[in-house]
Amino acid sequence: MKKEMQFNIRKISPSGQEELRKKIVREMEKRGGDKKEVAEICECSVRHVYSTWKKYQENGIKAIKSVKMGRPVGIGCKLTVKEERQILKILTTKRPNEVGLNGYLWDRKGVSEIMNLKLNRKVPLSTTGDYLAKWNLTAQRPKKTLQAKCR
Repeated sequence: MKKEMQFNIRKISPSGQEELRKKIVREMEKRGGDKKEVAEICECSVRHVYSTWKKYQENGIKAIKSVKMGRPVGIGCKLTVKEERQILKILTTKRPNEVGLNGYLWDRKGVSEIMNLKLNRKVPLSTTGDYLAKWNLTAQRPKKTLQAKCR
């Protein structure tokens, strides 16, 4: 029955998590440190109440504020923005045979090779696919051209 009351804190938005932490702190100050009672009131685990209260006691309100999680945008990319533009310009203005590669249509392998040739940067095929998706370059059927029939 107790577990049904509790919900997963990680599924709440960051601002909702912060509000819950503030509520825990308020209730802990009111009730004089009864963690089980506060957990029931806030509908969370005793462990969460304990960790939130400990962080608050050590570092104050700034310790329970929500912060943006995850890796910053742009960190860990193989190419810089300038290099991305350079490759994208090549892809949109030229064909593979015009830049010294085999074939007439771009594929992930060809794009990876052009990155290696122009930027001296080895980019795996999976990462190349991620870049193509980021640039909204998707697989397309070749355009049909009308050819005169010779008889």
